[in-house]
This record gives sequence, structure tokens and C-alpha cells, in this order.
Amino acid sequence: MASAIAALSRPVAISRHASTSRGVSSALPTTAGLIALILLLLLRSLLAPVVLMLAVGLGFAATLGAATLLFQHALDRPGVNLTLPLVLFLFVVALGTDYNILIADRIREETGRPGSPRGAVARAVRHTAPAVATAGLVLAGSFATLATNPGSEQTAFSLTLGILLSALVLSLVTVPALAALLGRSLCWPLRPTTRPRPPAVAGEMFSADPDPGRPARAA
Repeated sequence: MASAIAALSRPVAISRHASTSRGVSSALPTTAGLIALILLLLLRSLLAPVVLMLAVGLGFAATLGAATLLFQHALDRPGVNLTLPLVLFLFVVALGTDYNILIADRIREETGRPGSPRGAVARAVRHTAPAVATAGLVLAGSFATLATNPGSEQTAFSLTLGILLSALVLSLVTVPALAALLGRSLCWPLRPTTRPRPPAVAGEMFSADPDPGRPARAA
């Protein structure tokens, strides 16, 4: 009887696996294309969306790989959940893109000020890091509570790790580092207009500090 039930359930499992694979393979490119289009419209640049999509793609691959290593190899599970790649893509990529948009938009704004592109990146990270880090930690903690539900360990671990990587590593380290290397070319084909430095007030003078975002020192 048990063998008969197993024989009958095998085609159902194969059909479910095939339908899930088709859904994932069609949803991932469509979602990625929509995210790229939104980035193109928001940032008004061709190179910046490529950099951000590469960053979130690295986060997605790293999270899925870590989940596979932990559950399939370290814990000797049969494998990861069939829907895990789709869940990771929808949550981690979407939320990671939001964090990257915040830092990229601030970098573009700071690049329009006098000074070097590296100084602009430093100011952008200094101003946006508290908000991005706090949002990432709170959201990761919320996803971590899913581990209390039986059968949700993979999803909880993957979402928590993916959010932490997106917020603390990709948005605050990887994207700023690439922006510092690319300089004003990140806004290609547009060039950010450098706003002139405001004139010095009588009795004050601006120091030769390479970071114009700091307050002026009294003479």
C-alpha cells in the first residue's frame, strides 16, 4: 500500500517541481527587467542601474549559496525549498534595490557639490548609513522570527541573511566603493552639474579641507 501511494505521488511531485521551475524561470527575468526600468527612470543614468543590479545580484547569489551550503551540505537536508529562489528574489532584491537607491541618489546629489567624487561618496555614506543600517537590522530581526514556525527555517535564515547583506555590505560598502572608483562616470551619460561654492562671509574663511560638506572654520 505504501509503495502504491509513493508511486502515485511521484508524478504529482514531478509535475509540481516542473510548474514551480517554470514559474521561477519566468518571474525572475520579468522582475529584474522591471527593477532595471525603475532604476533607469529614477536615476536617469545608464551605468548606475547596471552597478546596482550587479550588487543586488551578488547579494541574491551569496544568500542562496549560503542557504544551500548550510541546509543541504552542513545539515544534510535533501535540498532547499523549491520556492526559496523566488522568495529571495522578490524580497532581498526588491529591498536591496531600495537601499541602493537611497545611497545612489545621495551620492549623485553630493557629487554635484564642489570637491572630489570620493569626498562626495564619503558624505553620502555618512548621511545615509544610520537610516539604512537601522532599517536593515529591524527588518532582518522581523524575518528572523519566522524561524519559530516549523518548516520555515530555510526562509527565515535566507531572508535574514539576505537583508543584512543588502543593507550592511552591499549598500554601505560595495556600492559606495564602486561609486568612488567610477567617480562622476557613475551618472553616465549625464554629468552632474557642480554647484559653485558660496562666497565666504566677512570675518570667515573656508578651510582647504577636501570635504566641502563640513562646516566652515572661523578665521
